[in-house]
Amino acid sequence: MSVLPAWSAGLGLGFLVALPLGPIGLLCVRSVLRNGFLCGFAIGLGATAIDMLYAGLGLAGVGRLLDVQVLRTALGLAGAVVMVYLGVRSLRSAFKARGAIDTEGETVLPWAAFRTALTATAANPATIGYWAAAFAAATAANLTGTLSASVGMLIGVGCGTLLWFTTLSVSVMLFRRWFTSRMLQGVDLLAGVGVIFFGGVLAYQAVG
Repeated sequence: MSVLPAWSAGLGLGFLVALPLGPIGLLCVRSVLRNGFLCGFAIGLGATAIDMLYAGLGLAGVGRLLDVQVLRTALGLAGAVVMVYLGVRSLRSAFKARGAIDTEGETVLPWAAFRTALTATAANPATIGYWAAAFAAATAANLTGTLSASVGMLIGVGCGTLLWFTTLSVSVMLFRRWFTSRMLQGVDLLAGVGVIFFGGVLAYQAVG
């Protein structure tokens, strides 16, 4: 089995999974607007690391552990708490008075942005289930028949995820100069409400 088809499939999966503007995407947009490209890129690196980890766990069959109701509920509720915390933090920024887009006192280093992305992405254990299903389909299509093909697909997933977040960060940077303080507060508000909403959905799915 050639590695290239497996890598290409992983690239497409990683990109398409990251493409919808979910909580991590909202955090990425907010981070770029407030702290520049490197923070957005760091968010992408964090999301990439967890996607590759969860994809590897899915490949190893760990996704079946989510069939255990107690474990799935506990992980889901823990993830919801993390999402709500991140959303509330963004809302606090939205309701503070701002005089300029690069505000003092809110500078976030890329390493801190990376940690935030790790926590927020890992907060959704259902991602393991998704990657388990994705790799089951890949196995059925004979894309992961060898160890090298499996590794190639995992690397492709990481490349696809990072490609999307890099594209998103560059796009936001191109428009960053036109953002006023009020518009930035709107982004904070949207990100906060959006992430809290995703946390609520995660909690509902966990106890439902």
